[in-house]
Amino acid sequence: MNSYLIPLAKQELLHHMLQVGGAAVCPLHRPEQTIHASFEVELTDCSALISVDFGDHTGELTLKRSDRANHLHLRDFIQDIANGRIESAAPTPPEQPGSAAQIQQMLAESEALLNNVRKLLAA
Repeated sequence: MNSYLIPLAKQELLHHMLQVGGAAVCPLHRPEQTIHASFEVELTDCSALISVDFGDHTGELTLKRSDRANHLHLRDFIQDIANGRIESAAPTPPEQPGSAAQIQQMLAESEALLNNVRKLLAA
């Protein structure tokens, strides 16, 4: 496995930052390389607003403060950015079969409607 991972010992840093807010840097390791993620946590009464920066790659995440697993959500989010997954850290939904055909049909219907409107205006 060559994915970047946050070491278990540094997950406590994530937990702490979600409690107190502020900015920190967290290392991510894979066998041949270590990179560092900068992140900032802004706390409100009911949420934690997090921005993560890897230089060219950034992401933002909002978590409810009442969730005890927030440090795990933040860990997954940072690892997903580092490993080239989409910034929202949610899996890309699979393309629905036939969706291209549906789009083509809607475009054809729209074009036919537009042609009818043009004929009415020309008359």
